[in-house]
Amino acid sequence: MDRFDPGPQPGGRAPAPGRLGYLQAFLNSFWDLERHGADLWATPGSYGAWLAARGFDPTPDSEDLATAIELRETLRALALANHDGRSDPAAIGLVDRIAGRVAPHAGLVPRLGDGGGRLDPAENGPQGALALALGVALLARAEGTWRRMKACPHARCGWVFYDHSRNRSGQWCSMRICGNRTKGELFRARRRGAPA
Repeated sequence: MDRFDPGPQPGGRAPAPGRLGYLQAFLNSFWDLERHGADLWATPGSYGAWLAARGFDPTPDSEDLATAIELRETLRALALANHDGRSDPAAIGLVDRIAGRVAPHAGLVPRLGDGGGRLDPAENGPQGALALALGVALLARAEGTWRRMKACPHARCGWVFYDHSRNRSGQWCSMRICGNRTKGELFRARRRGAPA
């Protein structure tokens, strides 16, 4: 598997482009589409399998797993804030604190080749995988593409998608799936006279 391959997307939605594909795969590891909602990182071993598939050293311990999940969920909170066009200062502060713990162990190496710039992890272990996620998010924020990373707001979803629409108006991971579910739920609530 390519390190930057985000995997299949709900409803055939186009994946995040380029290196953002890694970040999308990282953020969506909370939910395995083929196992109907099971967390891909339920154990250090399953997290290790995810790392190995992306070319990282697959030997995380429980502390590595806890830090990875903490970073994943904090970045997903920021992607949900992107959905509503707002900021989440508490989540930004937490990402900065996690980066302060990860960076001294993994570090990022600037690369100017390939007609642009990127940050690559200095090491290939579990900390390097987190450093890469942080580096991709940092550059996406600097380039203005981070705001296109959105978490589906449906209560039973949360899938992080890349909003390819011209005006960044995408609402759902898939209109056919979560968009229709939400519209149906709102319609049924209105018919019952219950608040939506």
